[in-house]
Amino acid sequence: MLANDVSVLLRELGWRVRYVLHRVIEDYNACYRVVYRGRVIAPPAADRLGIPLNEIWLSERLRGFEKYVLFHELREIMYRYQGHDVDEAHLLARVDEALVFCSDQRWIEYFRRFPDSTAPLRCIQELCNAISRGASDREVLYRMLAECADRQVLRRGHGS
Repeated sequence: MLANDVSVLLRELGWRVRYVLHRVIEDYNACYRVVYRGRVIAPPAADRLGIPLNEIWLSERLRGFEKYVLFHELREIMYRYQGHDVDEAHLLARVDEALVFCSDQRWIEYFRRFPDSTAPLRCIQELCNAISRGASDREVLYRMLAECADRQVLRRGHGS
């Protein structure tokens, strides 16, 4: 799936993208509750936020980064449908983003402006370096990202 196909696919699926005030969704930046292939897919945050069926909410601050965010959300939804839990699906979707967008400096800027605590910029950069050296196996890249993210969490925990 190419990034440009995301908008077309969202329309075909009947999903609505809604921008909300950043303070409403600041803990997540984006969230969804959708029907995908006959199943309702929604992370627990969708209940807390009260997201209606077939809507994807994005922080109003993400307007300039919509193509990256929607690509990520769609990939995460697909992984959830396949049976992955929320955290696994999120990191697998980050790997897919990296495979498509690593050479796009605007995507890197997105991570600088909107840090992801589960996949810190340093880990994304390590992932992109591996991809630029020819790595393309999603499972290997997923483990690399997960291990890097775990190390970052441990470092933050020791510094507290």
